[in-house]
Amino acid sequence: MLNNSYCFSVCVTVLNLTLIDLPGMTKVAVGDQPPDIEIQIRNMLMEFISRENCLILAISPANTDLANSDALKIAKEVDPEGVLSMNVIFLRCRILTLL
Repeated sequence: MLNNSYCFSVCVTVLNLTLIDLPGMTKVAVGDQPPDIEIQIRNMLMEFISRENCLILAISPANTDLANSDALKIAKEVDPEGVLSMNVIFLRCRILTLL
């Protein structure tokens, strides 16, 4: 039996987070895409990532040179100090089948 009992009150402030998956940068119009697709996508990206409450996850494939990353380039334009940006490097898993 416990002689002393304690009651703690915890107050936590929780932020509302919304995840928006934006399209990758496109250079060349394919199929029925408009000829200015690169400009349209860039404008849409800038509209979202320029908000002061936005955290930027710049996704880059591991098999490319980060110096050529469009995601990092645009993130640095909006967040030059890198306070609200994070580079995520991904590597696709390959399953090899041995015959």
